[in-house]
Amino acid sequence: MTGSAPGTVAYRDARAEDSRDIARLMCVAGGGLYEFLFDDLIPFVSAKDFLSVGIGGDSYPISHRHCRVATEGDGGDVIGMANVFPADLLKGEDHHLLASERYAHIQPIMELQDWGSLFLNALAVDERCRGRGVGDVLLRWAQDRAKSAGFNRLSLHVWADNRPAMKFYRARGYAEIGVAHIAPHPRLPHEGGSVLMHRAA
Repeated sequence: MTGSAPGTVAYRDARAEDSRDIARLMCVAGGGLYEFLFDDLIPFVSAKDFLSVGIGGDSYPISHRHCRVATEGDGGDVIGMANVFPADLLKGEDHHLLASERYAHIQPIMELQDWGSLFLNALAVDERCRGRGVGDVLLRWAQDRAKSAGFNRLSLHVWADNRPAMKFYRARGYAEIGVAHIAPHPRLPHEGGSVLMHRAA
């Protein structure tokens, strides 16, 4: 096997065995959203557990088949991930497992989408590995995937108070096209709602 030089980052399509690492980073990208939806829904089952099942399978939008990962060298730890799927898949999502009041609270996010676009559901890089261009590479992958799949736009949601992420996407040509207003909640402490952004693929 060809090795990578120390400190280099390798990129590859995700595998089912990456599901726990992807789930961990997806929770980072969500800014508490997944914990709000899934933690304590079933005793002793965490948001990461819920997400890992979907990521490890083949049929869900968050499946590893729709993810790209960055690793610390060839075969190293997963340090970044991106997950994309057609926004229109959100129209057919089955939310019967969610507590109705939890889903109702975040429903404005689900309803405010750029239908017809490819949706960047999550992009995250380990905090210790930021500043190395990993996010840029993963974002370019998502944009290339949109174009190759026949989509003319890539869309995403960002918490309005996540200033670094807002700055990151604005600097790369993403425009704000709407805001999903989410009422304050102790378990989801964000201000300003969730901003829908997009750019041409």
